[in-house]
Amino acid sequence: MANRGSVRRIRAIAWREFRYTALTKGFLIGAIILPLIMFAAIPLLPMLLSSKSAPLIGRVVVIDPTNSLAKPFQMSLPLDSGESQEKQDNSPLSEPLHVELSVETISDPARVDEFRAQLKDSSLRGLIIVTPGADGLTAELLVPSGASPRHTTILESTLRESLTRARVAQANENYDRLSKLMGRSIIETRRVSPEGSESKENAQLRILVPAGFMFLLWIAVFTSGNYLLTSTIEEKSSRVMEVLLSAASPVELLCGKLLGQAGVAGVMLLMYGGVGLAGLGAAAMLDVVPLQHLLWMLVWFPLAYFTVAAIMVSIGSAVSDLREAQSLIGPAMLALTIPLMLWLPIVESPNGTLATVTSFVPPAAPFVMILRLTAANEPVPMWQALLAVLVNVITVATILWAGARVFRVGVLMQGKPPSPMELLRWIKAR
Repeated sequence: MANRGSVRRIRAIAWREFRYTALTKGFLIGAIILPLIMFAAIPLLPMLLSSKSAPLIGRVVVIDPTNSLAKPFQMSLPLDSGESQEKQDNSPLSEPLHVELSVETISDPARVDEFRAQLKDSSLRGLIIVTPGADGLTAELLVPSGASPRHTTILESTLRESLTRARVAQANENYDRLSKLMGRSIIETRRVSPEGSESKENAQLRILVPAGFMFLLWIAVFTSGNYLLTSTIEEKSSRVMEVLLSAASPVELLCGKLLGQAGVAGVMLLMYGGVGLAGLGAAAMLDVVPLQHLLWMLVWFPLAYFTVAAIMVSIGSAVSDLREAQSLIGPAMLALTIPLMLWLPIVESPNGTLATVTSFVPPAAPFVMILRLTAANEPVPMWQALLAVLVNVITVATILWAGARVFRVGVLMQGKPPSPMELLRWIKAR
């Protein structure tokens, strides 16, 4: 009966902790409603990002004393919608524009003010002022104030290409032949494993996907850990803790608080992780997150959570306000920021010496291991993954044991915050 009553009290405390955190307006908006809105917006994302602009139709005046740029400019104008899209931004979400411009050449530079006036009333789409030089032609583009960014981009790209055409013509070379020689070649990179299998290489995703896993784990764990810290301090300073301890033991109270906030962290992980997977699915890129990555996330999430949560709740029980907590939480936070500082080196070489060593350094090991396991095209040796799990299980058990002893003494202590040596005496106390 005693054990059953203890379980019932822990369950009640856990539900209270979860309810007072997860059912608040701020949490519901930030962790539930916002991800749901993001999830609902995913199917609409291509439509929202695709922008429709008015066609680029009108007149462009080229003031050129040499009369050598108008023809290259006319040749460089996009002839079809696909080419106009390429001259804009190379984005598949941007709809191509219809371009229909007439080019007028003026050789008299004294008429610049006349055409500047036409720009003011938007009767011109663009004014190009050409200046001859020893190294070839240079040009300045003027557009009306109402010109859209996409229209301006097309004019800039066309002018840039026309200047190149003019310089190539002055050098008695063939522009089309040189363009083919200097064009960007399409290269497909494939990674060959020690077993001989090949996989397509995507360097950007190899950096971003592990970062996504690590930051998702970091946000879920530290958000709930921060709730634990602040709620414990508030309950202690307002004497609510004494009321709770009259109905439950310190160990039962600690277990309930840890389990309640574990639910909060799980909700955040599920919501934001689900939105991320839905976004990858909408982009047909779910293959960058294999099933084993998700399974490893489920392994490292509780280890990371209980490591951070035990530290936070024990510090919260030892102090009376947040300012006092900062001096105690500093060393722990320094160790926990190792994955953030070493993110790029670890992703660059997930099986290197630095990554391997930091995988066994608590309390940062869970975040380092999730980086390694999701970054490595070549699998992390299984013995290292299993040994890291064992080390972290022992670490979590040790931190929970020490945290329980600090919590037992600290929840009823008032006044001056304890020094690190006093915390050690609390841990050793029988």
